[in-house]
Amino acid sequence: MKKTSLIMVAAAILILGTIISPGTVRAKAIEEEITVTPVRTITPEEESIISSSAVKVLRHIAQARADIHAKDLKHAGGELKQALTLLDIIKAALPADKVKDHIWVAKKHLSYENTEEVVPDMIPIYASLDEIEDIVPVSKAREHINKARKNLKRGNKKGATEELELADESLIYAEVDLPLDYTRKHIAGAQAFLAKNDPEKADEALNTAEDGVRFVAVDIYSPVTQARKSLLKASRDYTAGKLTAVKKDLKEAKISLKKATKTVDAKTRTGVKKLLKAIEAVEGKVDKGAKETGRDIKGVYEQAKALTLKAVDMFHTSR
Repeated sequence: MKKTSLIMVAAAILILGTIISPGTVRAKAIEEEITVTPVRTITPEEESIISSSAVKVLRHIAQARADIHAKDLKHAGGELKQALTLLDIIKAALPADKVKDHIWVAKKHLSYENTEEVVPDMIPIYASLDEIEDIVPVSKAREHINKARKNLKRGNKKGATEELELADESLIYAEVDLPLDYTRKHIAGAQAFLAKNDPEKADEALNTAEDGVRFVAVDIYSPVTQARKSLLKASRDYTAGKLTAVKKDLKEAKISLKKATKTVDAKTRTGVKKLLKAIEAVEGKVDKGAKETGRDIKGVYEQAKALTLKAVDMFHTSR
């Protein structure tokens, strides 16, 4: 069983390496302005890997709990190690992790290079932020990166470092990151209890850990999450002048939201209905091709993003 699980882990790593591609970047006069081209949303393939890996984590946790009840604590420990390995794979599939890596590189360069030499490090950071805007709130991170770049140009190494650190911290509130951190924390707690030969508390910790990874496995395919993705695509298609595609995107968003009204709680349902009305209001403006309509579509997308993030907040605060 262990050998099979390790093979699955290795296969997942290979798959991840083939589907996560770098963003396309256009830089005009690095010293003056950095411009990036939005590249993509999280792909269906990545969704599948995140969700299926989360389910495998659940299996390892369930097996560990079964081992605990069978008093096979050694095997339970092995299952938890494999669960943590899979959590690392899920995290590696998230573009947010790439942004953090780029920020880390910039901070490291600042420790031994002058500020002007670090300015080019901002390019991949901006590009990576564009990649993750559909699953992570990035406005605060962008503000800090903008300030970091200004400090770099002014030769303010300390100020740039502080802003980079703040940017890094602002990227932790994602639909997947938060539940995964929650899960990892409780798996680590279970490992500690096993080390102390306290299987009862280890089992309790794992029971709690299951909630976080179950949230990841299910929420990534939730109707509200899918509607948000359609609205992001609508915003980008409108910017590109693809009006027929925009209409299709908005229609798909409405279909997802109508499904959501049948499954979400009462409070979320109110938000979903408001979102449906907002989409209907903007649908009739698409053919005009006005800039205001583009802003309206982006606004509707922001509403959808806020709605999905509320689900994360509800999960986190209820724990």
